[in-house]
Amino acid sequence: MKTRNGKIRVSVLALAVEAALVAMYAVSAYADDEEAAALKTPTNYVEIGASSTSASSAKFGEYSGLNKSGVDVIGNFSVRGGDAYGDSKGTQRWSVTGNDLGLTSRSLDATVTNQGQWSFGIGYDELRHNISDSYQTPYNGSMGGNAFTLPAGYITPAITNTNAMSAAQTSALHTVDIGTTRKNTSFNAGFNFNQQWDIKFDFNHLDQSGAKLMSFGSMANATLAPGVTGEAVSILPNPTNYNTDTFNLALNWIGDKSHVTVSYYGSFFHDNYDRVTFDTFAGTANANQLMSTAPSNEFHQLNLSGGYALSPQTNLTGGLSYGRNTQNDTYVTDGISMVTPYTYPKASLAGLVVNTHADLKLTNQTSKDLILSAGLKYDERNDRTDSNFYYFNALDGAVNHQAYFPNTPYSNSKTQLELAGDYRLNKDQRIRLAYNRENIRRWCEQYAVGGIGAQGTNGISSFPAGANCVVATNSADDKLSATYKLKASEDVNMNVGYSYSKRITNSDPNAITARIGLNGNVNPSTTTSDIMGQNAGDFRGFYPFFDASRVEQMLKAGINWQTTEKISVGISGRYTDVLYDSTYGVQNGNKWSLNLDTSYSYSDNGSISAYVTQEHRQRDLNDLQRSPYSAAAAGTTTAIAIPSGATWTDKLRDDDFTLGFGVKQNGLMGGKLGLTGDLSYSLGKTGYGTQLNYSTTTGGNPLGTPPFLTCSSPQIMSCGDLPDIQNTVIQLRLIGNYQVDKSAKVTAGYIYKYMESTDYYYNGLQSGYSPNALMPTNQQSPNYAIHAVIATYTYMFK
Repeated sequence: MKTRNGKIRVSVLALAVEAALVAMYAVSAYADDEEAAALKTPTNYVEIGASSTSASSAKFGEYSGLNKSGVDVIGNFSVRGGDAYGDSKGTQRWSVTGNDLGLTSRSLDATVTNQGQWSFGIGYDELRHNISDSYQTPYNGSMGGNAFTLPAGYITPAITNTNAMSAAQTSALHTVDIGTTRKNTSFNAGFNFNQQWDIKFDFNHLDQSGAKLMSFGSMANATLAPGVTGEAVSILPNPTNYNTDTFNLALNWIGDKSHVTVSYYGSFFHDNYDRVTFDTFAGTANANQLMSTAPSNEFHQLNLSGGYALSPQTNLTGGLSYGRNTQNDTYVTDGISMVTPYTYPKASLAGLVVNTHADLKLTNQTSKDLILSAGLKYDERNDRTDSNFYYFNALDGAVNHQAYFPNTPYSNSKTQLELAGDYRLNKDQRIRLAYNRENIRRWCEQYAVGGIGAQGTNGISSFPAGANCVVATNSADDKLSATYKLKASEDVNMNVGYSYSKRITNSDPNAITARIGLNGNVNPSTTTSDIMGQNAGDFRGFYPFFDASRVEQMLKAGINWQTTEKISVGISGRYTDVLYDSTYGVQNGNKWSLNLDTSYSYSDNGSISAYVTQEHRQRDLNDLQRSPYSAAAAGTTTAIAIPSGATWTDKLRDDDFTLGFGVKQNGLMGGKLGLTGDLSYSLGKTGYGTQLNYSTTTGGNPLGTPPFLTCSSPQIMSCGDLPDIQNTVIQLRLIGNYQVDKSAKVTAGYIYKYMESTDYYYNGLQSGYSPNALMPTNQQSPNYAIHAVIATYTYMFK
């Protein structure tokens, strides 16, 4: 939900009149006394209440915990004390706070401090992410567990088509709520040795439980899993049974002109499972197979940062860090697993990634009107993991689909330079100019040098020495930007900005990558029949858009106008255009947005506001339809003649529209009642369309002669426009606060939220409509209309 509170700018004349009236009635002294008293003796409170939700929906309660219909208890409190409050001359303070107690978004923390000497704090927070309440599966096994089995006799009769399962097999589908829960426990402490030296420590323990849905594919094996059909897919709850401990210890020093911090950061991730086992459902036999889970790992980092005032006008800041990330869990495999190395060069990965960072920034207040700055930053991720060949079995079990692939220890470094100047032309005009340079280098520290031993049918033991694994080896991005701000009058502020960025990427057409060539051959040559490595020159002209050379331009502008003392208006917009220098892949893209805010203060106690936002994003892509070296593809009933070099184009677009209104009214019922409300409407649409840039014919018709096939022809069905993915949300929220007396308040609220979404993705998950080798889950695109009511009582005390 989006909400906006309009902030009303008041002119100098209005401020002068208001000041005169305040002085006349001498109310400022009372207000100051109230504010001072609140600082000296804070108000404690305890709030208790309940909420009632009309229906169950995982999407409605995705993070709030209100995913089930019924009543939930809500509790909030904040209690503070210590001799630092009131008129005491002490320095100790303590506090205990709790929020959303009774919900799965609950938090609780406590702190004790002695100002200028020491501090201590503990905390706990919890958050549940409700993912799906419509997922169905025939598998037995707990959500968050790592073993999934089919009911006894489930594959009798054999399942060769999930759209033709027996009534008993279909009736075994049962609903399982899918979600993850994060429980976070923290501890922090600090000690001041003196005015210059202090030390701080933070510890955090994170427990993650539950599961996320993931596809599990079955593997055929004539010896170990006879009768099992390969490449049958089950969507199962992949467990997230994780623990992560993080430590941060920092020593700080502050001098008259400088400051230094030395710190250590450690992160220890542990997956309590190393595998998930599951039964296969397809074929004439059953087999229990497995998939490995995320490996445990450790990260250690040392940091040094600081700053020095070279002069009253010039400051220098910078930092250094060095980190090591290691992962060395033993490989998890069995005879019929989905990925089985035939012979191991190692029993585990022995992964090591070294991260280094350095930054330096110089800022100079040249004059009262000019500020100059220069910054340099360097980051390197150096993957020092050994690269070895591993033997992979294809899921379909075909012997001729087995091959060797090397793991790829990808490394990269990024150097960033920024030169900027902020200049005040006069009291009403400012301008900022900046130049940014970003250099990225990509490489493999060593690539596939570990031998495959006697298992290589041709005795090939490695790629050539110095083989490169990266196509886009380096890139340089130069960016110029300018921003101009104008205070046109006391009531009008304007700004406009423009940036131009050009990235040039260099490539290595001789890089060896683990992919299939355009000629349809999985092997680079006949002399290395089981080594998977393809000269990247076969892919000349294709780049991922985030690596490709490109030109990007951005224009933004905005205006804030206080039309009257009661009405304010804000208008802003942004447009970005990107053009990629790639023969194939993403060609171009653009996005734009327009925003309008307005507010009207109709009285001292009441205001209304409105806003509207429109956003659009689009990208265009093209690619080859088929290899120019292989035969034309065949349709289901007749051959389709596809010319060599034929291409297709694809257009992806997103449109989002949001409209909202808000109202706030205080001072009702003798000043005891305050009301707020907002209403919002949002519509999001995504469209996806593919078109062929050539004519196709059927049978033996020569190219270019009728009958031509179209996107609706059953032999193709790989082009045309897909239905829009659409999401509509309407939300109404009303909140009322009634101040019973100085120590008690009653709050009542009402929320109505309506969501209607359509997504063709879910069509393929339905019984009777799923692909033949996919077990249906019957998940539904989220749709709901839910009412929620909340009522709380708050008691306040000193």
